[in-house]
Amino acid sequence: MDRENRHAVYRILLMSLCFLLNCLLIPTDGVEPVVWRDHTQKAFARGEADGVSITRDGAVLLAPELQVAANTGEEFVWALAEGRGGRLFIATGNGGKIFAFDGAGEPTLLFDSPEVAIFSLAVGTDGTLYAGSSPDGIVYRIVQGKEPETFCRTGDEHVWALVVDGNGGLYAATGGRHGRILRISAAGEVDEVYKSEDHNVVSLIRDAGGRVYAGTDQSGLVYRVNVAGRVEVLYDAAEDEIHALAMGTDGTLFAGAMSKRSKGGGKGASQQSAKGQGSASSRQASVLYAIRPSGAAVRLWTVDEPMLLALHADDREITVLTGDRGSIYRVDLSGRATLLTRLKDVQPWVFCRSNSGDFWLGTAGAGKVYRLGKAFAREGRLESRVRDFHLVSRWGKIRWNAEPAPDASVQFQTRSGNSVKPDNTWSEWSSVSQGGQVSSPPARFLQYRAELRSVAGTTTPTIREVSLVGLQENLGPRVLALVVSPIEAQGNGAAPKDPGKGRKAPDNQRGVWRISWKAEDANNDGLVYALYYRGLSEKRWKLLEENLRSNSFDWHTESAPEGTMLVRLVASDRLTNPEETALAGEMVSRPFDLDHTPPSVALQIRQVAGGVRIEGSLNDAASPLWKAAYAVNSGAWKVVFPVDRIFDSRTESLRFEIQDLAAGEYTVVVRATDALGNVGVGTATVDLK
Repeated sequence: MDRENRHAVYRILLMSLCFLLNCLLIPTDGVEPVVWRDHTQKAFARGEADGVSITRDGAVLLAPELQVAANTGEEFVWALAEGRGGRLFIATGNGGKIFAFDGAGEPTLLFDSPEVAIFSLAVGTDGTLYAGSSPDGIVYRIVQGKEPETFCRTGDEHVWALVVDGNGGLYAATGGRHGRILRISAAGEVDEVYKSEDHNVVSLIRDAGGRVYAGTDQSGLVYRVNVAGRVEVLYDAAEDEIHALAMGTDGTLFAGAMSKRSKGGGKGASQQSAKGQGSASSRQASVLYAIRPSGAAVRLWTVDEPMLLALHADDREITVLTGDRGSIYRVDLSGRATLLTRLKDVQPWVFCRSNSGDFWLGTAGAGKVYRLGKAFAREGRLESRVRDFHLVSRWGKIRWNAEPAPDASVQFQTRSGNSVKPDNTWSEWSSVSQGGQVSSPPARFLQYRAELRSVAGTTTPTIREVSLVGLQENLGPRVLALVVSPIEAQGNGAAPKDPGKGRKAPDNQRGVWRISWKAEDANNDGLVYALYYRGLSEKRWKLLEENLRSNSFDWHTESAPEGTMLVRLVASDRLTNPEETALAGEMVSRPFDLDHTPPSVALQIRQVAGGVRIEGSLNDAASPLWKAAYAVNSGAWKVVFPVDRIFDSRTESLRFEIQDLAAGEYTVVVRATDALGNVGVGTATVDLK
């Protein structure tokens, strides 16, 4: 390729590149659309889930079916245990009753104890049921076909947990004045294994090797009791209470810790917590620890809920029950959690896994037992968080990424309003189709609702992403500050603060003024600026500079007229809005003086005894005089003050003497400087005899 052809190719490439850059730089839209996109578990979980699960991977699907299985008629269900044949035992308060439930029909009263509450249950290998009570700390034994009987008295107030030891006896976790771990023989004889300094030992579990683990309610300690009865602290948690324990298949102990919820009172103190669900403690977090046999522990998972109430572990994940929001999570061994379901308007307190794989849930405040099954709920909904678009906005289209399933469907609705909390001033819910225009009226806040349905509960749709677009109403820019001042000649060159008309030190770059400003736009539009100026007595603005993108401009004023000036700044959002909707804001500066003419200096000099006397007048056409100095025969400059001892006007008088001069000719030069740095010089010569 010859040289001429190469140049032609280069020109074509250069033109193409310039065109591409222009396409990228020229805005094509108005106010930038605000895109709301939910596609993670955290984003979806900020809404209200009712009958839906939110997986650790950020998918929304129907939750396992949750149904009321039994109603005891009591106020609290404190403990659950499954016996032979899948029979469920239910311990309640405040009547201290135990019910049996066979999976259908009404629960039957098994035992009406004289106690206020039955806090713990355990089923022996022979089917015998043991129950721990409060406030007398009695352990009852219930054998099928026989009357319930007192198995032993612990000597404590509360029996928080029971586990069988595999030899016909029990371990008990008790509390009141002192938290204790007790060993109860098959004959009902009580032996103290350990007395804690905490008031309550509230959780208890036994591993396959016969070791027992216990958790306390004040110091957050996890104890381990080996088969020989030796007790050691396995872990000291930062939280107050180890409320729940579960054993993993590999020997890992999982401990649920929470802070200051039932401190000093175990489950008994938590009765009030179960009633009052909106307390300040609901802002606290709970922690799931994974503790190795060595005692090494990691914070496997943290949840922003104050009550971690129950655990169940299998070989792949841990099922966790929390309050106050009534949530069930499944946490994998890497610490990633799926929100399995939330119990709306229900405060769960305890659960147990059935042999069939379902979960039984007991509630506080209602005394009901729920069954969490394997089938999907027939319907569920996710009501998103309220999204603040900050300004009144009109809505675009809604899109969602959902995996369909046979006999299952998804529907979306939206509503809008101008209060952060939806109330009766908000619009009604409006249905919207996939990719369809959101019909909710323009407003500041928007919310969507996804409704999932399954005909038979065998399939579920899966939502993975939801996106909506809002376009804010355009508001004009606001100019917050505008300062015009000379640039200092020394230092870093930054514009100083405006000192007021006529009061700027003269050490500046002659004729260069910095105009600086600050502006904002409520829509976060890109702004472009134009500067204008005029004399104070003039009526029309003259364009100084336009299409400015920065927040300052250096004005070289040599070609501008002298006198008192004003500067006007206009900020426009036209770069990101169509011409017909673009808006502007402006501000006018304080008056300031432009002065290019140096002061005039008129001197008179005459001989006096011992020296000379200089009298003079200093005048400036536009600016106040700032300082003066004199030099004799090109010597050093010496400061001189006016007659009234202060430079503060455009006309000043000088009168000073120079003494101790020998005979000869002397030339005196007076230099006067005005407030804008203009310098004038006057000269006088005298011949001393």
